[in-house]
Amino acid sequence: MKKALKNYCNLKQTQFFTALFLSGVLSFSSNPLEIKNAIAAPANYTLDTANQVLKENIKTNPLPSRVASAVLRDLSNRAQISNRKVEIINYTQRTWPDGCMGLANPDEFCTQALVPGWRVVLSDGSQTWIYHTNNNGRSIRLANPYILTNNLPPNFPKYIEDAVVQAASQRLNLPVSRLNIIQAQQRTWGNGCLNLPKPDEGCTEALVKGWRVVVGAPDQTLVYHTNATGSKIRLNEKESEFREGRLPRRVRDAVLRRATEESGLPERSLSIVASKPTQWNDGCDRQTYPSPCGPVSVSGWQVTVGAGLNRWVFLSDDKGSRIQLSKQYSENNNANLPKDIAERVLVRASKRSEVPIAQLRIVEVERRQWPDSCLGIADPLALCAAVLVPGWQVTVSDGQQRLVYRVGESGAVIFDEKASSIAENNRQIKPIPIPRSELPQPLESGVVFRQISSGGLAGRTYETVLLDDGRLIRVRIGDRNDSERSVRRIPLEQVERFQQLLERQGDEFNNMSYPAPRGAADYITHTLTSRDGTVKYNEISQNNLPKDLRGIVNVWQRISTSSQ
Repeated sequence: MKKALKNYCNLKQTQFFTALFLSGVLSFSSNPLEIKNAIAAPANYTLDTANQVLKENIKTNPLPSRVASAVLRDLSNRAQISNRKVEIINYTQRTWPDGCMGLANPDEFCTQALVPGWRVVLSDGSQTWIYHTNNNGRSIRLANPYILTNNLPPNFPKYIEDAVVQAASQRLNLPVSRLNIIQAQQRTWGNGCLNLPKPDEGCTEALVKGWRVVVGAPDQTLVYHTNATGSKIRLNEKESEFREGRLPRRVRDAVLRRATEESGLPERSLSIVASKPTQWNDGCDRQTYPSPCGPVSVSGWQVTVGAGLNRWVFLSDDKGSRIQLSKQYSENNNANLPKDIAERVLVRASKRSEVPIAQLRIVEVERRQWPDSCLGIADPLALCAAVLVPGWQVTVSDGQQRLVYRVGESGAVIFDEKASSIAENNRQIKPIPIPRSELPQPLESGVVFRQISSGGLAGRTYETVLLDDGRLIRVRIGDRNDSERSVRRIPLEQVERFQQLLERQGDEFNNMSYPAPRGAADYITHTLTSRDGTVKYNEISQNNLPKDLRGIVNVWQRISTSSQ
């Protein structure tokens, strides 16, 4: 009781001085000196003290638990530090100037819209971390990532740090702001190759002092060996844990343009079927030409472009400015299978699987003798002549399913459903997390659901939103005249039922992407956002979504395509 009374008195005292300060401001706003004198007398309060009192009273909105959990979880993953050792020491509501919350990475596009959110400060007693977040904590960014390097040895050189981070940035195609050094140890390497010799490389047998440096990146860890000056840096691939980076869009576009020139085919009929980082030699160093010179090593990409059975392999630098054709070939696993029949099988498989021909491969060809003109598959609508028909059994794969066809020498192609059914029934798409930088803005007040569709041959992007009053608004992003805007209404009962469905199955919106096979550039990608999060899928991966999510998608499609 005494404690409660004491707290009540303290609260009343604070309110009294706050009211006194505000009265002074209103009464003496024309003279700053008088303001200071007016608030200085009671209890020796200074202007700074009064401002602090005001701040504490103004902070009436508590930090949402979801925001607190998000920043604590992210810091724990980054710094490998227990949440119990960290506490939130300050937070303030902010309105950020863009979708990147004022922390844009180099070359990153940020939506130009005001984003309400929070500035959160955490500390473990020796270090401080500052986060920018949106209102619900689904989008967060660390404002001072390099603070995580404070635990590095005091004699670790800054020039080594910069050199290693730059090497990792180029390797992963990530901005340096998303990388941090999480460990650095002095080492003495056993040779001039820093204990990482390349095949057939001669290494000087001399001890080399240097560093073993571990770089942290989103879901990845890279280990580097350096010498003492940073002039030699080598990646220890065996100790590193990294995924091959995604092909940069500018490289992809440049390679497709070059493939169009080489093949004479339109770009829409070409697809990228494989890509991987590589080192390649680009002829002679032009700076010393025509003097004798060696090949120039280029860090870049090996990209395979496909059209039907034809493949072109290109080598590109990281920017897509230097591209050369490495080889051209035609994929056919059996020389006895005529090319025109192979193409016919791929066309059939593409229509059935809804996968571009360039993504399909003939993985098995077996010579067969079929028992009748129906190739051994009874057709109630056809008359099957009982004659032996020479041909092949052809298996086609897109990397996720296997389709089996029976083929006759005359060109007849029949799908063998029984042989293909096991592979088709087991076809699954493994979801992957959507990077935070690619997550759309959370829904605004009054918005129930949002769909953003982009891609296709036209390359346009449309946004459709459902409001809680039943309005369904569709616009084309980038339409300056707003000529394609449409507004329709659906019954409020239908809106409520859809909201109830989202509440029951909201866990499906867990910021995951269900990707299509690589290279499906001409298909449309849909990004759906509810109050609980976002999912992304390609139109050819829709039928392979989880059952509950597929149900939500089907209901939404009926709503968004219904007539007024």
